[in-house]
Amino acid sequence: MAKARGDNRTGDLFEGTYFPVRAPSDLPRALDMKRAIAVAMGEALRTCGKGAAVVAAEMSELLGDDEVTKAQLYAYTAESRTSHTISIVRWIAFVRATGCNWLWDFILKDEGLIVLEGEEAHLAEAALIEKQIEQLKRKARAHREAAPFQTQFRKPRGRS
Repeated sequence: MAKARGDNRTGDLFEGTYFPVRAPSDLPRALDMKRAIAVAMGEALRTCGKGAAVVAAEMSELLGDDEVTKAQLYAYTAESRTSHTISIVRWIAFVRATGCNWLWDFILKDEGLIVLEGEEAHLAEAALIEKQIEQLKRKARAHREAAPFQTQFRKPRGRS
């Protein structure tokens, strides 16, 4: 499938591994998780192409009456401020405001899960459907072989 003009998020389908197989890993200590989340959020804030004020304003708009400030974002992204953890609702707003969907994968990887989007999700769904088709074909074959008699269908002979 061709890459859309101006699309800088879709990678080459044949480059790298797209569906890594993961198993749940031992969970890090809570303090280590807080630091890792702060580092990831800081990276997202630095690389999203928007300033903290813009991200905070967009988060506030998404959250409605819950106003988010730059100072709160800086507290969430500071490794040393482990008492400031983001709620799941604010996390969703942060991911949407920054456009850094890779944060979902970052959060879920230790659970053995992977987040797929766009073409990756379609490819995974297609592979699942193809696997189901093969399983159904094997099942149909087994039923045909277990049938007590085989019927043969013949074409009716035409008049000559």
